[in-house]
Amino acid sequence: MELFFLKLSDREVEKNSSKKSLICKRPLEAVLVMMLSKLAFKNVKTQFSYYLMYFVSMAFSVMVYYSFVSMSFDEALLTRASNDMRIDAGLRSGSVMIILFIILFMFSANSFFVKRRKREIGLYNLLGMRKSQIGTLFFVENMILGIFALITGILLGVVFSKLFAMLLLKAIQVPISSSFIFSLEAMLNTIIVFMIILGIVSIRTGATVYRYKLITLFKADQQSDGNYQIKWYNWVFGLIGISLLITGYTLAKRFLDFMIWMELTYNTQGMSMLIGPLLILLICVIGTYLTFGHFLAIVLFLVRKMKAHYYKDINMVTTGNLSFHLKKNAMTFATIAVLSGTALAAIAGAASVQSFTLELSDSTNPASYSVTTPYYKEVKQVLKEEKAEILNEATLNFKYVGAKIGYTINGEHEEEDSFYNVMSLSNYKEVQKLIPKAKPIELKEEKDVVILGGSNQVYLDQVVTFDKAGTLGTIGKVNIIEAQADYLGNVRDMRLSYNAIVVTDALYQKLNAKYSYDYHLINVKGADENETLAKTSLKKLNHLSDKKSYIIGNTVYKNGNMVDEVKELEQVTEDTLPKGYSKRDAFSIRYPYHNSLVKSTGLLIYVAVFLGMVFMIATGSIITLKQLSEAEDETSRYSMLRKLGTPRQMIKRSIYKQNFIVFFAPLLVSLLHAYFALQVLFVLIGKPTLLLTYISVAFLIIIYVAFYFATSSSYNKIVNS
Repeated sequence: MELFFLKLSDREVEKNSSKKSLICKRPLEAVLVMMLSKLAFKNVKTQFSYYLMYFVSMAFSVMVYYSFVSMSFDEALLTRASNDMRIDAGLRSGSVMIILFIILFMFSANSFFVKRRKREIGLYNLLGMRKSQIGTLFFVENMILGIFALITGILLGVVFSKLFAMLLLKAIQVPISSSFIFSLEAMLNTIIVFMIILGIVSIRTGATVYRYKLITLFKADQQSDGNYQIKWYNWVFGLIGISLLITGYTLAKRFLDFMIWMELTYNTQGMSMLIGPLLILLICVIGTYLTFGHFLAIVLFLVRKMKAHYYKDINMVTTGNLSFHLKKNAMTFATIAVLSGTALAAIAGAASVQSFTLELSDSTNPASYSVTTPYYKEVKQVLKEEKAEILNEATLNFKYVGAKIGYTINGEHEEEDSFYNVMSLSNYKEVQKLIPKAKPIELKEEKDVVILGGSNQVYLDQVVTFDKAGTLGTIGKVNIIEAQADYLGNVRDMRLSYNAIVVTDALYQKLNAKYSYDYHLINVKGADENETLAKTSLKKLNHLSDKKSYIIGNTVYKNGNMVDEVKELEQVTEDTLPKGYSKRDAFSIRYPYHNSLVKSTGLLIYVAVFLGMVFMIATGSIITLKQLSEAEDETSRYSMLRKLGTPRQMIKRSIYKQNFIVFFAPLLVSLLHAYFALQVLFVLIGKPTLLLTYISVAFLIIIYVAFYFATSSSYNKIVNS
C-alpha cells in the first residue's frame, strides 16, 4: 500500500503542471517524505537483527570517541594529571585515528548492505518508485540507524566516563579519583563529526542505486556453483605465498642473526634495525594475500580429492561454498588478518615500549636519590624532615684510569686508549643488593676482570666481541672473562664518561689512579609515585643542581702500561670547557624522568588498547556482514537440499563448519603475524611483561568466538528456516 501510494503521489505531481496544481505539490511532497520515512523506519525495525553487529560496532566506536574527546576537554582532569599536555594531544590523536577507521568501516559495511538488497532495489523499481526515491529511502534508513548508534554511544560514553578516566589515570599512574565527565563541547564535537560521516556515507549509499540496471539487480542473487577450478597459476602463487610466510616468520624468529647478516653483507650502518622489520613486514603482507587468494583454494581442492570425506554428509556443499567465499572475499580476509595482527602487535608493542622506557629509567637512575659524599648528609636531613622511609643505601667507589681494550663489532676490530670507571668486586656485590638487575660476577684469578658496557645484553652477546686480554692502568695485562650489561646506572649524571670495569679486590688495591670519586644511592619507599616528596626535596636541594665537577683527561699506552693525565677543572663555563671533558653532577633524583616516561608510555598503551578494541570489534562485524550477505544468496540452494531430504541438523552442522573456517582462518594468521612481529620487537627493545598482550589476545578470541556463534545462528535461521 505504501509503495502504491508513493507511485500514485508521483503521478499526481507530474499531472499538475499548471500554477494551480503547483500549490498542491508541497503537500504531496510532504506526504511523500513522510511515507518514505515511515517505510525507512519499518525497514530498520524489521531488519534490525541483521544490522545488530554494525550497530554495536558503531555505538562502541562513538562511546570510545566521545570518551577520548571529553577527557581532552576536561581541564580539571588534565590539571590533576600534572598539566601534561601530551595527554591532551594523545587523546586527540586517538580520536582522529578512530574517525579514520570508522569512515573505512562504515563504507565497507554499507557496501555489503547495498549488495544484499540489490534484489529489493529492483522490486522497488518494478513497483514504480523512482531511483531518487529509492536513494532517499536508503539515505534515511542509514541516517536512522546511524543516529540511534550515535545516541547510544554518547549515552554509554557519559555513563562510563568515570571508568575511562580512572583507567587513564591508572595507566599514567596518577593516584587520584575521578568523577563522571559530562562535556557539552565534547558532545557537540561528537555529534558534528559523526553526523558529517553519516551524511557522507548515507549519500554514497543512496547514490549506489543509480549504478545498477534493472536486469543486473535481479541477477544479484545468482552466484557460482562453488566449483572453483584450480589453474596452474593458483599453484604457483599459492606456493609462493605460503613460502613467503614461512620465510618472513623464520627471519622474524632469527631477527638478530638477520640484522647482523645485513650489517656484515651490505654495511647498512645501523639501518638494518629499520630496513629489516620493514622487509619482513612486506614479505609477510604479500605472503598473506597470496595465501588467502590462492593457497587456501589449493587446500580446499585437495580436500575435494579426499573422496571419503568429500562425499560424506553434505561436505561437498560446505567445501564448494568455502571455495566460492574464499575466492570472492580473499582480499578482505587477508586485509583483516594483516590489520588484526598489526592491532595486536601495536598493543603489545606499546607495552614493550613502556617496559623498555621504564627499564631505561632504572638504568639511568637505579635509586630514588643519588648524591656525592660532600652533600650526602644534607640530602639525608631533607628526607628525614619529609618523613621519607629509606629502604636501602649503597656507596659506589670508582677509580678513573686508562685502559687499552680491543673489541670486534660487525667484523671490524677496533682498539683505542680510553678511560674506564673501575670498581672492586666487593663494592659491586654491595651495590648489587640495591640493584637486583645487576648480574652476579665471579672472578677466580687476581687479574680477571668483567666489562660493564651498555644496557643490552643481547647486543653484547651477539654483536660485540671483546678481546680476551687488555691493558688496565698501571697493572698492565688483565684477563677479560666476560662482558655484561651495565645496570649500575647514573651514566649521564653521577658517573664519568666511558664504561665500567669490575676487578678483584686485590687488583683494585694495587691499581694506582690519578683521580677517584664516589657517590651514594638512596632508595626511598614510594618515591616514584610521591609527587609531593619529589617537588619538596627538589625545592630544598635546588642549589645542588649547580654543583658539578668537570674532568679533563688523557691516557696513552706506553711500555705495557697506561700513562694517565687527569685534571679537575675549576670555575668553568660552557664557553671555556675544553674538548673531551667529562662531567658528573652532585645530586640526581629519579622521579622527574621516571614520571615523564610513565605518563607518555601509559597514555600510549591506553590509546593503543582502545583503538585495538574498536578495530577488533569492527573486523569481526565486517566478517559477520559479509557472511549474512552471502546467506541471503544461498537460501535457494539450501532449500533445494531440504527438498531432497537433507536433515536440517546436517545443514546446520555444515553452516557452522563453513563459518568456522571463515572466522578463524584470518584469526589464526593474525595471531601468527602478531607473535612473529613481537619476536622482532623483543630484539629491538627487549621483552616486556606480556600480561596486557595475553589479555588482548583473549579479547580478540572472545570477540571472534561471539561473532562466530551469532553469525552461524543467524546464517542458519536465514537459509534453514
